[in-house]
Amino acid sequence: MMRCMSLLILVLMISSPLVFSADSERTQLFHHLYDIAQTATTTASSWRLENLKVQTQVPLVGNVEIRAGYFQESLTVPFRGNILYLEGLGDSFLNHNPLFAHLSSLGYRVIAFDYQGQGGSSGTMNHTRILDKIYPALQISTLAQKVWDRFIRRDGIEEKIVLGWSTGGLAAYEMAASGKADRVILIAPGIVPRLVVGKFMKITLATLTRAHYAKHNDPHVDPIRPDSPMKAPLFAMNLIKTSMQSRGWEISQNVKGLVFLGGAEDRYVVSGKTQKVLQKMASHFRIVQFPDAYHEIDNEIPKIRDQVHKEIEAFLSK
Repeated sequence: MMRCMSLLILVLMISSPLVFSADSERTQLFHHLYDIAQTATTTASSWRLENLKVQTQVPLVGNVEIRAGYFQESLTVPFRGNILYLEGLGDSFLNHNPLFAHLSSLGYRVIAFDYQGQGGSSGTMNHTRILDKIYPALQISTLAQKVWDRFIRRDGIEEKIVLGWSTGGLAAYEMAASGKADRVILIAPGIVPRLVVGKFMKITLATLTRAHYAKHNDPHVDPIRPDSPMKAPLFAMNLIKTSMQSRGWEISQNVKGLVFLGGAEDRYVVSGKTQKVLQKMASHFRIVQFPDAYHEIDNEIPKIRDQVHKEIEAFLSK
């Protein structure tokens, strides 16, 4: 039924020249109606979710319940593989359905989970680490492997593709450096994070994206939690320490990479310095910069969001 709605919207667009004569008005209406159709077809029903009980065996942390699952790959096209998504600070994987729906339409299963204290997971983000030699069970990559093993669809495809945004981008970069990923897609990775972020150290939607969403098409299902790195100081310190270490990681030519960076108005990472690090340490990665984008590039204004989709599709087809 929802697909019929999408087709109907397109038909109305094409067959209504008397209503909207200007090309700009026609394009603007198309994006508006497309967003409505996309939202209608990417509801929670596209997800297969579980609450996983994880035994960390770490003092003062104990057992935690992690919300995890996968975005169903399209059954109308050949299966092409699995993609692991790593979220940002204060993020929820449910907040990126437009991107995941596009990946699903290409034949990919998107596997994801919420960090401790974020989205639908219990615990506190203070117990999450990018790197921790003493308690590796707290590392994002350690939990990611458990979730990957639980939800991966094999079908003879073993390639591990990791897609990370912000904090998750740094975690994905760490996985690339340590040989835990075959391909990585990094969206505004936290390789060179700003020390003062958002609006007076508060993470807000207005500082994440230039896009203005109406209630009917806002992809942000879950609230920002925690809404400041000051509410997870132990994690914040670990992120800063790891980000400084990451600038010395040389990435193997065997790991393919695609990187999206925003412009000077990204209030969470320093795009220019990040680009310089990557050009030196991962010179074979393709870097795409959007000077007008803020931080949450996959949920940016339509022209940026659509270009992100095209770039990812081209990268995955190689």
